[in-house]
Amino acid sequence: MAPDLSPPGLQPPGTQSPAAGPEASNNSLHRMVWALFGFVVALTLVVLVVLPYMVSERADDEPVSDSASVPASTPPPLAAGVARHDAEQALQDFLRMRAQPALANAESWAAETWQAALGTAADGDEHYGRGRFTEALSAYQEATRQLQDLQASRKQLMTDRLAFGWQSLEQNDSAAAVAAFEQVLAMQADHEEAGSGLARARARKEILALMEQGRQAEAVNDPRRAADVYAAATRLDPAYIPVQNAMQRISAELAGLAFQDAMSHALQSLDSGNFAAADDALKAAAQIFPDAPAVADTRRRLTESRRQYTLDKLRTKANRRAMAEDWSDAAELYRKALGIDAQAAYARAGLARAQKRMQLHAQLDHYLNDSTRLSSDEPLTNARKLLEANQHLPENEPRLAAKMAALDEAIRLAVIPVSLLIRSDNRTEVTIYHVGRLGKFQEKQVTLRPGRYTVTGYCPGYRDVRKVITLRPDSAGSILQVRCEEPI
Repeated sequence: MAPDLSPPGLQPPGTQSPAAGPEASNNSLHRMVWALFGFVVALTLVVLVVLPYMVSERADDEPVSDSASVPASTPPPLAAGVARHDAEQALQDFLRMRAQPALANAESWAAETWQAALGTAADGDEHYGRGRFTEALSAYQEATRQLQDLQASRKQLMTDRLAFGWQSLEQNDSAAAVAAFEQVLAMQADHEEAGSGLARARARKEILALMEQGRQAEAVNDPRRAADVYAAATRLDPAYIPVQNAMQRISAELAGLAFQDAMSHALQSLDSGNFAAADDALKAAAQIFPDAPAVADTRRRLTESRRQYTLDKLRTKANRRAMAEDWSDAAELYRKALGIDAQAAYARAGLARAQKRMQLHAQLDHYLNDSTRLSSDEPLTNARKLLEANQHLPENEPRLAAKMAALDEAIRLAVIPVSLLIRSDNRTEVTIYHVGRLGKFQEKQVTLRPGRYTVTGYCPGYRDVRKVITLRPDSAGSILQVRCEEPI
C-alpha cells in the first residue's frame, strides 16, 4: 500500500467521500491550495539554497566526491543559506575594515596585532570552505573587531611611539629612536614632529663623534678647532642641548681671547702713538664686550692721549712760528690749543706774548712806514718812549731788532734840519703851515726838520696855489716853486 503523502486533512485519491456534492468541491479546492503552497516552498528553497551554491566559487571549483557523506548535524537547507549569507556579509565587513586609511602600513607599526587579525580571518576562510558558515561568521566578526581595536588604539600608539622615540634619542639610542619615529611616520607620513625626530636621530651618531672630537680639541687647548667641530655638530642638529652648551662655552672662551687680543693691540698702539689703530682695536673689543670697564678706561686714555698729542703738536707749530717772528700765525695756533684745553698754560702764555709782539710790530710799522710823522713833536716823543720801553728784548728776534734800530735811526735823523729853497715872483704871499708866513720874495732858503709840509701861495686876482713837499733826511737842497699865475 502506497504511503500517504498528502497534507494533513486530505483523503487519498480515488476514495469516495460519504458526503458528495458541495463537500466534494471544497476538497478539490483545498488540494489546489496545498499544491500552490508546495510550489512556493520549493521555489523559495531553490532561491535560498540552490542559487547560492551555483554562484559560490568554491562550490563550483571543488568537485563532490562520491564517497563524501553529509554529516548528521547538517542544518536544514534554508538555515544553511542564511548562515552562508551572513558569513559572506561579515567577510565584506572585514575587507572594508582592512582597507581603512587609518590602518595603512599597519603591518609595519602593529605587526603582531595585524597578523593576528589576518590569522583570524584565515580561520574564517577555512570554516567557510568546509561549509561551517556559523563558525566562519564568528571568525570574520572577531577579525573585524581586532582591526577595530587596532584602529581605536592607533592614536595612543602613535603618542607612545613618539614619546619612546624622544626618550631613546635623549639617551643617545639612535637605532631605537629611528625605529620609533619611522613607525610614527608609517602611521602618518606628514607628521612633522616625527619627521624632525627622525632627522635628528639619524644624525645623532655623527654628532656624538663630533662632540668627542671637540672635547679632545679642548683638552689640548685648541679652542678654535673645538669651535669648528661644535659648529659642524650644530649644523646637523641645532636643537641638541649638549652641543648648544658646548658651543656657548667655547664661544665664550673665544670671545674672551679675542677681547684680550683686541685690548692688547689697543694698548700697544696707544703707547706707540698710533691712535687710529688703537681706536680700531677698541671698537673691536667693544663689539665683544661693550660694557667692559677696560674698554671705557682705555677709551678715556685714548681721548686724553689724542688731546695731549694735538696740544703738543699745536705747541710745536706755534713755537716754530714764534721763532720765525710770525706772531699772527703763532697766535692762531695758540687759540686752537686753548679751544681744546682752556687751561693749557703754554697756550695762554704764548698767546699773550704773541699779542704783545703783534702790537709792538704794529707800532713800529706805524712810524717806519711813514717817517714824516716824526716831524711833529708829539709823534716824535711817542716814538722815543716806544724805544725806551722795549730796550731789553730777546736777541732771537732779529726782525724786531731791525725795526727797533730803524726807528732809532729815524728819530735821530728826524731832528737834523734839511734845507729847502723856495722860489717865487715877489707878488705871491708864501706860507708854510705849522711853520709860519714867509711873505713875498723872489727866492728864500729855509731850514726845516724832515717831514711833510704844506706850502701855499696867495696873490690878489689870481687863483691860490697849494703844494705839499716831503723833506727827508737825504733830501737836502730841494727846490720848490710857489707862484700864483692863474688869473681869476
